[in-house]
Amino acid sequence: MIRSTPHPPEIPVTQSIPFGVNFGSHSLFNVQSGIRVDDALVLVSEYLSCAAATAYESADNTTAEFRPLARSVVHQIEAAKALVEASLAGLASQKRDCAQEGARASDTPVSL
Repeated sequence: MIRSTPHPPEIPVTQSIPFGVNFGSHSLFNVQSGIRVDDALVLVSEYLSCAAATAYESADNTTAEFRPLARSVVHQIEAAKALVEASLAGLASQKRDCAQEGARASDTPVSL
């Protein structure tokens, strides 16, 4: 069957990826699946901005009272990294699905 109108591509979404503290087979934090990749990347930008601000503040204030602030940088960077990995996994999944769909479509005869 020939389609008369083009179909827009589906918007890629994140896949669930755990990060942070691990308790055996369970993770305390998890990127939710189904988040639009463009929304996830906006959050990555915000996380990285926060991490940079925290790192600068930690560098300026290295006394014992600011050590927890420095540790928070690690968590914020882990969260940003998890969002990026989840976004990439979602994009790869969509690419695979599109490639499989394209292969099936090329095998289907066109009737006129």
